[in-house]
Amino acid sequence: MKNKKVVILIIAIILIILGGGYYYVSSNKKPSDSAVTVEPEPTEEPIISLSADDIGLTLTSVSDNRKVIMEVANVGDISSLDYELSYMSKGSIPRGAIGHIEIKSKTKPVRQEIVLGTCSDVCHYDQEVSDIKLVVKVTKLDNKVYSVEKTL
Repeated sequence: MKNKKVVILIIAIILIILGGGYYYVSSNKKPSDSAVTVEPEPTEEPIISLSADDIGLTLTSVSDNRKVIMEVANVGDISSLDYELSYMSKGSIPRGAIGHIEIKSKTKPVRQEIVLGTCSDVCHYDQEVSDIKLVVKVTKLDNKVYSVEKTL
């Protein structure tokens, strides 16, 4: 009878160990590959460069280098323009301006006056402006994006 109790006790211990091991292994399982959601990474398309002549881009300094005028003449297939103007001012301080233009008329040139300084009620113009560089991101009607650079 004593041997019977020992055998039952050993079987019970083995079942507890096996049950605990099964629970441990099943709770630490990683989700299967089919359950893992992978977010697609966006592919970056290189931005194609255009020449300033391709869009009829001109950049002109006016008012004793206090302003520049950006003009784009060939707007027929352009939906919008984003521009970034950078320059150096007195004391080698980097300065700049950014802007966005929606093209409304496909026949009229776009003209944007950009102040080289800051304006609120009164304009404070930067002094000794040099190294003026304009980078324009051109979005065409087919949503392709191009880049154009012009310097003064």
